[in-house]
Amino acid sequence: ASYDTNRTGGIIAINLREGDDLIKAMLVDDDADILLVSRKGMSIRFSAGNDSLRATGRSTSGVTGMRFRSDDELLDASVVSDNGFVFVVTEGGYAKRTSADQYRLQNRGGLGIKVAKLSDDRGDLAGALIVEEDDEVLVVLESGKVVRSDVSEVPAKGRDTMGVVFARFEEGDKILAIAQNSE
Repeated sequence: ASYDTNRTGGIIAINLREGDDLIKAMLVDDDADILLVSRKGMSIRFSAGNDSLRATGRSTSGVTGMRFRSDDELLDASVVSDNGFVFVVTEGGYAKRTSADQYRLQNRGGLGIKVAKLSDDRGDLAGALIVEEDDEVLVVLESGKVVRSDVSEVPAKGRDTMGVVFARFEEGDKILAIAQNSE
């Protein structure tokens, strides 16, 4: 209701601190869980209920969802469904799919737990999504190419694994982002 306005110039949705960027905006219910994933392969799952994520006004800066080591940053945020999978892809074309129930609830504001083992040759994470078994994912390469694949092509594995080859591309190219196919 705080955003229900007819102002054509827009309204302030959040006050960002210096050095902060807005990554994503989502509608959540009090009984939902949120999963934050970092570029360096860490994740934290916490409840969206008032006990951990209290409602604040539009023009506030919010509360800390996740802390990061010095070389890390937030990659994505998703609403978790327990029958879904956490799907991550590295810049080097490797992907893994893990059942969402392997991510335990934590208190927000921590460093989190590993979402994937990463190595230099595979790169950092390029994307993270909550998917279902029959979903399709689009992978966007730096060269401008787009690869479309079924989520089911990636076997469901444990949380602390490296993943399998998901997209092959020429040397020097890398994955920039992933998106769920809405069709």
